[in-house]
Amino acid sequence: MLKAVIFDLDGTVLDTLPDLNACMNEALAQFGCPAITLEQTRRYVGNGGLLYATRALPPERRAEAEHFYKDIYCPVHFRCKNERTRPFAGEGECLAALRAAGMRLAVVTNKSQRAADELGATLLKPFGFSVIFGNRDGVPVKPDPTLTLLALKELGVAPAEAAFVGDGETDVQTAKNAGMRSVSVLWGYRGEEELRAAGAERFARSYAELQSILLAM
Repeated sequence: MLKAVIFDLDGTVLDTLPDLNACMNEALAQFGCPAITLEQTRRYVGNGGLLYATRALPPERRAEAEHFYKDIYCPVHFRCKNERTRPFAGEGECLAALRAAGMRLAVVTNKSQRAADELGATLLKPFGFSVIFGNRDGVPVKPDPTLTLLALKELGVAPAEAAFVGDGETDVQTAKNAGMRSVSVLWGYRGEEELRAAGAERFARSYAELQSILLAM
């Protein structure tokens, strides 16, 4: 039986897409660049804020991505109060059942640690996550397993005793790189075909289905 489950954040635990789109478009407007659509945002997220910013900028402006991300996108993001962000249906019941079964829960995200902490103090607070780790200086983002392995160490659980749950190719690859099992969810920002191409083998279409899969692993 699993001792811990690590969750991705965006598209897995919280539907952050509307806020990610709105905050990026506010920043792009300040930078004199055209807005991006919600569907573009869906394709661009998943590999950390800097790459999201790079993809959102017009091709001729991408050399300025780091300046854009650090000086404009980040302040705008933290003025955004996640007013459009919501948990997914059935999430609370699933996470409560996993905790009742003795599993420890954590979040590992490519979102910045500051943004993860902000959500940890608000929307994530009722869910009982023991660890919430985000992108920080000196640690590579997923699919590098470093941050995930640090989270497991904090939980006192070996990779073979844990599963990684996420909605993206990056999450499948992170689990493989960390020596963990994985479950890919289909309510997030990537489709089943993309996830299978990345090596995904287990799929959940709802939190109720995810609960059954994890309790049986």
